[in-house]
Amino acid sequence: MTPEYFTREFMAKVAPYLSPLTKKELHDYVKEGEEAIKIRGPQGVSGEEYLALVKGIGDYLKANTGKNFTSDYQKFRLTNNITFYSFQLPGGGNLNIFDAGEDGKMVLDTGYGCFYKDCDKMLEKVGVDGFFDTRVVICTHADADHCGASGYFPMMPLMHPTCKAILDAGTRNYGSVNDLELLEKFYTTTINTMSRMNVPEKVLECGTEPIGMRGLFPILERIQFAGMEFEVWESLGGHIAGQLLLFEPNLGLLFTSDAFINFATLSKERADYCSIADSMIGSVNVDSEIARTERKELTRLAVELDAELKKNGKKLLICCGHGAVSEIDADGKLVPASELIHYAAE
Repeated sequence: MTPEYFTREFMAKVAPYLSPLTKKELHDYVKEGEEAIKIRGPQGVSGEEYLALVKGIGDYLKANTGKNFTSDYQKFRLTNNITFYSFQLPGGGNLNIFDAGEDGKMVLDTGYGCFYKDCDKMLEKVGVDGFFDTRVVICTHADADHCGASGYFPMMPLMHPTCKAILDAGTRNYGSVNDLELLEKFYTTTINTMSRMNVPEKVLECGTEPIGMRGLFPILERIQFAGMEFEVWESLGGHIAGQLLLFEPNLGLLFTSDAFINFATLSKERADYCSIADSMIGSVNVDSEIARTERKELTRLAVELDAELKKNGKKLLICCGHGAVSEIDADGKLVPASELIHYAAE
């Protein structure tokens, strides 16, 4: 049957973006794309609009690599020997780096695979000397903008077992119970392929038996690096199954992954790109109701933890999955915790 939308003409336009797919995979991709349009059409996204979204992902990623690569980042001196950097990458999740000098680096979320070389060069230019001495890699969840470059590192990245299962299954719908299976599968194939996801062969899987609780979130284990000790929390699965949250109580660092996004600090270009997933799937959260519960509980915990830290002259830094590292202001709103520095490749 001749495709109505994913025609030869359209496929020729996106062929460079889909080149990693085999002939069989490409055939299945076109078939699934046609079905996706049939689902989204009655929901208000026309076939032409859907095709524009698909092509837009590849166009955007191509336009923001190499000489056109940019980021906005924040730098925090945490201790005498640890500096924390959080980089807002083009259109994707934040790349978080702990530079501990002679103790090396810890990477929390890696960004897209297609940005790995650009990020390595960026680190050198901002004085962090690249990825070469990375000792620890942690991936909070299976979306390509958070773990897509994890296969480039020589050490096994730490992630939730369900995160690895999602990577192996090739769909972010794995482990969820919504009715968006085909849409999630098609979007996952699109973004993983176009962003050149590099899935690691082997990973370190965190424990799944709780050793404690923080509100509604089970503490699965504690990770130590350069004198820091991070509590690894298991999310409730609202955004995606197997998502991890991290908290360093002594320094007051809360990594919310995509449970929190500081939209107000995203550039229009990044915000527009981030909206593509919603438009293609219907919701970037596999369970929107659970996602709302997560955000409510994280907000409650953040206020509580910030109050405790302030008793000792500290404050909570909320490190969102996208957007600026933030703090809670007097009105309970998230505001950038430091100035953002712009980086542009030369």
